[in-house]
Amino acid sequence: MKMMGVPKQPILEARQIVKKFPGQTALDKVDFDLRAGEVHALIGENGAGKSTLIKIIAGVYRADAGEIFIEGQKQVIQNTTDSRNLGLGFVYQDLTLVPHLSVAENIFLGTYPTNRLGFVKHAVLPDMVRQIPDALEMDVDLKKPVEELSLIQKWKVAINRALALKSRIIFMDEPTAAMTQEEVDQLFELIRHLAGNGKAIVYVSHRLEEIFSIADRVTVLKDAKKVETADLKEVNAENIYQLMLGRDFKDVFPKKHTFQEDKLLDIKNLSRGSSVRDVSFTLSKGEVVCIAGRAGSGRTDLARLIFGADKKDRGDIYVEGKKVEINCPTDAIAKNIALVPQERHIEGLILPMDVKQNITIASLTKLFRWNRIPFLSKKKEQALVHPLVEKTAVKASSLAQEVQYLSGGNQQKVVLAKWLCSEAKIMIFNEPTRGIDIGAKFAIYQLIHDLARIGVGVIVISSEITEIVGLAHRVLIMESGTIKAELQGDEASLDSVVQQLFA
Repeated sequence: MKMMGVPKQPILEARQIVKKFPGQTALDKVDFDLRAGEVHALIGENGAGKSTLIKIIAGVYRADAGEIFIEGQKQVIQNTTDSRNLGLGFVYQDLTLVPHLSVAENIFLGTYPTNRLGFVKHAVLPDMVRQIPDALEMDVDLKKPVEELSLIQKWKVAINRALALKSRIIFMDEPTAAMTQEEVDQLFELIRHLAGNGKAIVYVSHRLEEIFSIADRVTVLKDAKKVETADLKEVNAENIYQLMLGRDFKDVFPKKHTFQEDKLLDIKNLSRGSSVRDVSFTLSKGEVVCIAGRAGSGRTDLARLIFGADKKDRGDIYVEGKKVEINCPTDAIAKNIALVPQERHIEGLILPMDVKQNITIASLTKLFRWNRIPFLSKKKEQALVHPLVEKTAVKASSLAQEVQYLSGGNQQKVVLAKWLCSEAKIMIFNEPTRGIDIGAKFAIYQLIHDLARIGVGVIVISSEITEIVGLAHRVLIMESGTIKAELQGDEASLDSVVQQLFA
C-alpha cells in the first residue's frame, strides 16, 4: 500500500540542473523534488539522464549549472563525502559489497570503530548493527560472509549501510533487475517500511508495473529533459509511456495485421515440476502471442520446454496438427521451431566465431557442396548470409568479424538472422530487446511484425509491458507456472496487463 498524507515541503530539490559532456548534453535544465516519506520513481529510456542526475546529487559529477537544496537550504555537493554528510544514501545495482567480509563489516565499511592503536574493534560490530535507527532486520548471522547471502539479503545489507550513515534519503538504481518475484515482493515490503518511517526513496526503474505497485509519484526524463512529474493516482501506464517516448503508444509499434486461423502450434497440458504446470495454448499462422509474467512465473521454463532445452514431465506438442516428440533442440529445429534466448551470449551465439558462421550454424545442410556430402560451399555461404545481414540490418565491419566485438543490439540481430536462415515457421523470442538501445528495439519490433505478416507464428516473452501490449494479438499472463489469464485484442491494454500482473 502506498504512503498517504505525504508532506508537501520537499526534503530535496534539484533546480535547473545542467550537465554537458563532450558532444552531448546529458541534462538540460532538469528539476526534481522529493518529499519525506514518499517513494518517487525516476524513469526514462536509456540515455534520458537518470543516472547523470543521480550522480550529480551523489557528488560523483559536478553540475555545469543549477542548484540543490536539502530541506530548503542550498547545498554545494562537491564529492560523495558531502552527499553522505547531508544524509543521502545510494544503493546501486551492483551493490558494491565486499564478498569475503561479514555482514557487519560491510555495513560499517569505511567507518569502522577503532581502539587507541588504530585496530578495528570487530567484536562490537554486531551490537552496532542492532543499534542502527530504523535498521532492517537481518535474519542471518552478522558474522557471515556476504558472498553466502541471497540477493535480497545483500540488498538489506546495502540499505542498512545507508541507514548506518544516517541517510534520510535513499536512491535505489534498478534494484529488481536480477531478482526473483519473491525477492521483488520482499524488497517492496522493505521500501514501504522505510517510507513508513519517514525515509524518502528515489526508485529508478524502467518497469512500469513496478512503478505503479510501489511509487507515490513519478518523474519522467526524456532526451536529457524533465517531461513531467505526476501523482501516480492521476495517470495510467499509457500516459507514462507516451511521456517517455514523446508519441502516442499506438504509433510506436508496427500496425497489427489480421492473422490466419490455421493452427501452427498446439500445446496441451505441458508440465515440468512446479515451474510449468498443465499449460495449454495455441498459436496460429501469422499470430503474435505474448507471454507476460513476473519473475519466476515460468515464462522462460515454458519456452525451454517447447524448444526441447528441458525435458517435459508430461503434456503434448502438436505442430500443424501432428503430434511431435521434442526431446532436444535438434528435434525442435527439425520441426521448424526456433528460440531466440534470453541469454544470447551463452545460449544464442558462439562469441569467438564470426558473423557468417553464427548465422549459418543452425542451417549447415544448406551449405553442403554436393547434396549431403558435408563439405561446405563458401559461395553458398556468402549468397545465403548477405541478404539476411541486410534484412536484419546487422552492422559489422565485415562478415568475418567475431560477434563478441559487436554491440548488444547487433549481436541480437545476428541471432535473429540465424533463425531466419533456418526458415523456422514458429519463432519464440525470450526477452528480445533486453540490454539494447531504443533504435535497435524498433528494428526488432519491425522484424517480428514482418515475420508474422508472412505467416510465421511468433511467441514473445518479455518483461517490458509496453512490448507485450504493442506487439501482441493475444496476451497470456503466467503466474506460478500456470496461465492465469488470457487477454484478446483490445482487452490487452497496458492498464489491463498491469492489473492482471498485480491482481
